Amino acid sequence: MVTFKGKLSTVKSFLGRHKLTKTIPTVVIIALLTLPVILSHGAVAASASTSSSATSTEQLLTDYTAQYIGQVNVAALLTPTEGTVTPLSLPDLSLSTQQQVGSDPPAPIVTPGSQSLIHIVKDFAGTPGTNPNPCRCTPPDMGLAASAKFVVQMVNLAGTIWKNNGVLVRTFSLSDFWFLPVRGGPLGIGMSDPQVLYDAAADRFYASIIDTFDVNRVNFAVTATNDPTGAWFIYRVIANCNPTAPYGPCSPASSNTLPDQPYIGYSSDKFLIAANDFDETTGLFIGAQYWILNKAEMLSGCTVPAPCPQGRNIDAVTNVVTTTNNHWAIRPAQQLSPNSTAFMAENCLHLIDGVALTNMCTPPPPNSPPPPGMGGINVFTITGTPPATTTVTVTTVPVAQMFFPGRADQPGNPASLGTNDALRMLSVVWRNNALWTASHEGCTPPGDSVTRTCARLDKISTLSYTFSQDFDLGFTGEYVFYPALSTDSSNNLVLLYGRSSLSLFPDLEVVGQLTTMAPLTLSSASVLIAGSAADLTGRWGDYFWAATDPATPNTFWVSGEYRTVSLFQGW
Repeated sequence: MVTFKGKLSTVKSFLGRHKLTKTIPTVVIIALLTLPVILSHGAVAASASTSSSATSTEQLLTDYTAQYIGQVNVAALLTPTEGTVTPLSLPDLSLSTQQQVGSDPPAPIVTPGSQSLIHIVKDFAGTPGTNPNPCRCTPPDMGLAASAKFVVQMVNLAGTIWKNNGVLVRTFSLSDFWFLPVRGGPLGIGMSDPQVLYDAAADRFYASIIDTFDVNRVNFAVTATNDPTGAWFIYRVIANCNPTAPYGPCSPASSNTLPDQPYIGYSSDKFLIAANDFDETTGLFIGAQYWILNKAEMLSGCTVPAPCPQGRNIDAVTNVVTTTNNHWAIRPAQQLSPNSTAFMAENCLHLIDGVALTNMCTPPPPNSPPPPGMGGINVFTITGTPPATTTVTVTTVPVAQMFFPGRADQPGNPASLGTNDALRMLSVVWRNNALWTASHEGCTPPGDSVTRTCARLDKISTLSYTFSQDFDLGFTGEYVFYPALSTDSSNNLVLLYGRSSLSLFPDLEVVGQLTTMAPLTLSSASVLIAGSAADLTGRWGDYFWAATDPATPNTFWVSGEYRTVSLFQGW
């Protein structure tokens, strides 16, 4: 993990390293970073999109409830030991990454500038791929959250808590935390895709994971207090199902539904979960599903207003999931300034089941059907709180079309690094009426003749639903992947990403953009950790993570994967 902390010029990072038979495999690194303090925080004017947006309203199921499972106390969990199961690789449920040729002009391609902004304040080893991680699986898929006192990370399949000075407090098995034993099942381990967030306004930590053994569940949790080493309330939602309290009927198809790669987010009064539903029997994509929950009920657990021995069922709504809704990889925003309106986003041009190019971009009138080659980002605006009327309005913001990249090069291993989540939106944050999104796509850098993997960044106003910045971060002859971003209270941006080429093992780098900088510009890049070995698993993960430090202005925590040996579980 890497973090930015302090001035706009400091950073902390966790270096994920673990000694294994006299070698040091790759792990996740955590770092704390800061940007320089600036006197003026006024946003620099940028050229907004002149294309008008178009809106539609989603149909919601209004009798849904999320279920309370129980309470876990992290302080009582045993420290795990390395498992003895055979190392395994999690299946890739992402869509085809074949390149799609379009007619739109590509987005501007930006390389890091010369201005030095980022200072690495601290870095330390994150959770490793081996002991005490009981999973012995790849890729890690990490979540990261930081409060004024603690830093929390969850990976496949261990959790670690540090004080924010890097002192280790607790390490625990996620199977103990989630009441989900490692026991086989469709993915061989019982759970996957952990995430963890910190909500500064509520002063609570959140977490989520797929229950892959029972197939159709997303488990999620919230701390009972601001101390992640204490009690957490555990809940779940059921994919492709519309139960009512305490537990209602589900369609037969629900038992075969896997809600892949769930993302979580929140606003002042709502908690959000979104996942891609797959049919486990056929492997086909069913539809993107999201849940909107009453956050106050979720935070209360079974403590107020009165004990609830039968469990508390949280009021929620979900969208109608069908094979024709065609949404893909909807991502809830992490809301970094107070607002009751919640937001989600998705790239609306994508492949479904690797075959059909599907355009869920709603074009501005009178353009219907969507024009060929059009790109866009769907912004989901959510008002109301369950059980009251809740409305989801989808607005398409036209942006430059995105393209599908191939695998990235590594030294001695061309086209070998799996950038599996092309066109999935990987990072979304909202602050002060601005939505920043990060994806990775294919672009051709200036002077290059080959399509590379690049990081696409978009800044969208949620007042006008137009973009003020739409560009790629790319390098001639090199690849950029798994971007993760966050912003601070001054609207300054930090971006973490991986980078590789035929002469560069996958590393971790960060860049920044101050609000006083011109649009479509970035600071010079700071290398957080240099990888020294190739990844030969074909999976480099699903996402990295960035989090804003709530205690220190201009400071961020970041977390990503790297390798020093090519052992299977040696991240």
